[in-house]
Amino acid sequence: MGGAAGNGHLEAARVDAESWVTGLLAADQGERPWQIRDELGTSMLENFGVFRRAEKMEAQEGIIAGLRERYDRGIVIEDKGDVFNSDLTQAIELGYLLDIAACMLQAGIARKESRGAHSRPYDFPDRDDEHFLKHSITHWRDGEPQLTYGDVRMTQWEPMERKY
Repeated sequence: MGGAAGNGHLEAARVDAESWVTGLLAADQGERPWQIRDELGTSMLENFGVFRRAEKMEAQEGIIAGLRERYDRGIVIEDKGDVFNSDLTQAIELGYLLDIAACMLQAGIARKESRGAHSRPYDFPDRDDEHFLKHSITHWRDGEPQLTYGDVRMTQWEPMERKY
């Protein structure tokens, strides 16, 4: 992607981003971003913490969908300034946090094993190298996460279960 065609895509992306930020700043009705962010943090800790249960992860998918609806309905940014606007930055970051949470949940639900920081001691307490010795890779497409996998490149250190 180069030349004039590449510049056209960049200009379209810039115009889209500028329009989005202008829309965020123009909203005068809705929730404050911190309300949604606090609920996201609390619910992720409760339902997608260190020790994970399938039913809690699935419930969290619905919670995130509800938080996304509230975010999309409108959030109010009190600071309308265009210099060092941390209120605007936090509102933008919240949208991406909601996206990342959805990606994490999709990959966590699909990974039916315990490995590293992904621990499912109640339903899948062991590693499953046969099915899950692979990298989870998520792309955001058409407004939702698309989960794929990539091969693990073996080096001189073979993966092994941690024993403490």
